[in-house]
Amino acid sequence: MKAEEIIEAIFGANEIEIDRDKFVEFNRKAGCTAYSIDGSSVKILDAYSFSIFARRIGYNKANEENIIEKKIGEIELDTIYGDGASAENDLRREEEEYKIAKEISGNEIVIFDGCLKYKIDGVVGISKKSGYRIGKIPLLFIIKKFGDEIMKNKCWYYKIEDGVYAVKFYPYSKFVFRVDYFGKYEDEIFSEISSLCKDISCLGYPYCLADIHRHVKISKDEEIYLKHLIQKKAFEKGISHEEWENIFYDYHEYMEG
Repeated sequence: MKAEEIIEAIFGANEIEIDRDKFVEFNRKAGCTAYSIDGSSVKILDAYSFSIFARRIGYNKANEENIIEKKIGEIELDTIYGDGASAENDLRREEEEYKIAKEISGNEIVIFDGCLKYKIDGVVGISKKSGYRIGKIPLLFIIKKFGDEIMKNKCWYYKIEDGVYAVKFYPYSKFVFRVDYFGKYEDEIFSEISSLCKDISCLGYPYCLADIHRHVKISKDEEIYLKHLIQKKAFEKGISHEEWENIFYDYHEYMEG
C-alpha cells in the first residue's frame, strides 16, 4: 500500500457512520478492589530446532489508592522444540496466567492484560489494541472519534459484539480500550474499574495493571544473566565453546555487526 492510500484509509473514517445510540455513559464508582494479572516472556537462546524461553507471571490486588497485595513469580526457563516455538511459548504463558485467574477469581474483579481466551466469571480482559476493523480502518479509532464527540468528557462504553466492548474509563483520558467481559453487569464492572484509572502516570488505564506489567517484565539485564548462566552450565557439563557456537550461532547477528 502506498503512503497516499494509507492516509486515505485513515482519514476515510470521516465518511463512516456507526450506531450512535450504542454509546452508553457510566459513572465512576468508588470503593473498587481488584486483582490484576500479567506475564512476560523472552527468548533467551535460539538453535532453530529448539528455543529456550524465560517466563515470569505475577498478580497484585489493589484498591483506588494502593497496591495491598503482590505476588511476583520466579523466572522459569522452558525449552520448546520444533517450528512455531514462539507461538507455543505465548500459549504456555497465557495458560499460566489463566491458571492464576481461576485460582483467585471470586468476589473481586480480576483484570487480565489482553483479550480473553476463556469465559471466567468476574474476569475482565483489557487490550490496548484490537484487530476489529471497518474496511481498512481500525474500529477502535472510529468508535473513539465518535465517542469523543457524542460523550465528550464522560466515561462511556460501546458494545461491539457479545462480550466485547470499547471503553473509555476516564473522562479526560485520550485512550479507549478493547474490553472483554462476558457477564451481565457491565455497567457496574466498568464503573468500578474506572476508579482505578485516575493515576496521572497512566490516566484512563488501571494503574494496578500497569504496575504488575512493570514488575513481571523480564529486563535486558536479566535476559543477559540467564543466557550467561545457561552457557556457564553447558561449559561445566563439557560442551566446548566451538560446540556452543555451532548450536546457537546467529549468522544474521554477524552480518549486522
